[in-house]
Amino acid sequence: MASKSRIAVFVVSAGLALTVGVPGAAAGDRPEVNPGTFVLVSGSSPHCLEVAGWSTDNGAPVQQWSCHGGNNQSWRAPGGGQLVNQHTGKCLEIGGWSTASGALAQQWECNGGANQKWEWSRVTSGGEILRNVWSGKCLDVPGGVSLWGPGYFNGVRMQQWDCWNGKNQQWFVFTPGSRSPVDY
Repeated sequence: MASKSRIAVFVVSAGLALTVGVPGAAAGDRPEVNPGTFVLVSGSSPHCLEVAGWSTDNGAPVQQWSCHGGNNQSWRAPGGGQLVNQHTGKCLEIGGWSTASGALAQQWECNGGANQKWEWSRVTSGGEILRNVWSGKCLDVPGGVSLWGPGYFNGVRMQQWDCWNGKNQQWFVFTPGSRSPVDY
């Protein structure tokens, strides 16, 4: 019985540690509360947000890919709403300052523009919605609502879309290396 109690305490403690490790409870720049690096895992697939092909170029696509723990899948939030890729030091943005639904996400040299700023808000699932400050639209996995739909696979480019809090707009924050690699 004592052994079961210890396991229950460990499980509860581990859950609390994960909850505490997830950026803070206030809306806005959540990761500023926990300024280390983190990975963003899609709510609609077991994939991580990354800069495609380890590119360091401005305009390189941002996509989802099987989580592998590489720095191109690690992000940090140094403040002001920016999301900076750990590998490149460049910011996640919506290209061309677009306000259109379907405009693609990319990386670009950080310049403080509103198209490179993201507001975080927690939804009841525990996931986070990332709303672009410039467009007011959310980071979205296209076609990512249904299991095994077109948005479920590696290489799908991220876009912005009207916010509706669907699973394809939810992101879960993890410490790098805390998730087992998944390859679909």
